[in-house]
Amino acid sequence: MLPIPHEISLGGIYLPPLLLAAVLGFGAATMTARAFDHYRLTRYFASPPLVLIGMVIIYTLLFGIFFIGI
Repeated sequence: MLPIPHEISLGGIYLPPLLLAAVLGFGAATMTARAFDHYRLTRYFASPPLVLIGMVIIYTLLFGIFFIGI
């Protein structure tokens, strides 16, 4: 059985693990979106903001499952 993740303490401030995963997911999605913009790949998407939201969700799930253990 996997241990249940508890709050993460950063400088005496307790943060929920899903918040940390969401912040990391948003940062990774933003970097990916900037790379897509740099290589002009966003012109192939009908709605780039929706693609960014989808990437945030995917990255948040990946960080939550593999690194934080949510």
